[in-house]
Amino acid sequence: MEEFQDECEDNGFTLDLGLLVRAIVVFATKQGLFRVVGATPVARLKEGWEDAKEGLRFAINFLRTNAGIEDESLLSSPMFVIALAAVSRDKDNKLTKEESRALLYWLLTANTRGRYSRGSTETLLNEDLAIIFRTGEIAALIDPVKRQFGRLHIEPDDLAARGVNSPLFSLAYLALKDAGAKDWFSGLGLSLTHQGKLHFIQWHHIFPKSLLKDRRYETGEINEIANMAFITGQTNRRLSNKEPTAYLPSIVAKQGQESLDAQLVPNDPELLKLENYRVFLKARRAALAKCMNDFIAKKAGGA
Repeated sequence: MEEFQDECEDNGFTLDLGLLVRAIVVFATKQGLFRVVGATPVARLKEGWEDAKEGLRFAINFLRTNAGIEDESLLSSPMFVIALAAVSRDKDNKLTKEESRALLYWLLTANTRGRYSRGSTETLLNEDLAIIFRTGEIAALIDPVKRQFGRLHIEPDDLAARGVNSPLFSLAYLALKDAGAKDWFSGLGLSLTHQGKLHFIQWHHIFPKSLLKDRRYETGEINEIANMAFITGQTNRRLSNKEPTAYLPSIVAKQGQESLDAQLVPNDPELLKLENYRVFLKARRAALAKCMNDFIAKKAGGA
């Protein structure tokens, strides 16, 4: 198991031993509850481990190449890895074009809504495993998500007071990355796998926290997704706590207006003034929500 962990780590994913044990249970028993393990023959558990490894390899590859999810930090729950692995083994790695689209649509939508983060994780995973193993209908995986959350389309107000701990934050990163967002100084595209500490991607408060605190804005407003841009650590330190009206013009001068447009920063100078912060948030929420919905539709081919 530790050798397999190292293999996954080499591909950007850190999977803990508990997740691997659950994967064995899933593939040995076709469900995710541990209570039946005692009655499961050791030989079947060993077979389950071999199936688990193959399924998890598919899951990691699907996350990286199909969804653009470079490591587990972009998942609202590691249980998505197991669900994807189950699809792989049920389909013997033979998915049609429509099935791949449906699986990607489910993954992006369910991950954004926090499918396995609301309620009993085991119960929710078991519900999805039943669909996968009993019916094999990948498109049907979206039905429990609709029942759980109702509307799946992202509205601007969904982003209000939502910060880095929200599943929406990961989708914002993926959508902006796909839209061509780049670091504001180096011009590097967004990636969690950049080499060198200076190039690690961080989130940057477009309106600095200290300045907003002085204006007595609430913490939820200050740390909202709509106030975040994705840049490298080196750039983050350079910008420090300058007002947007002070530092954004220099970025435009060096990288062009498209550097701000790609991160959906409004180009109306009035919206970049501290006194108009709430108006800025409203405008950027709308732009982000559209970008996120468009990203899911594009990646999943309208599934």
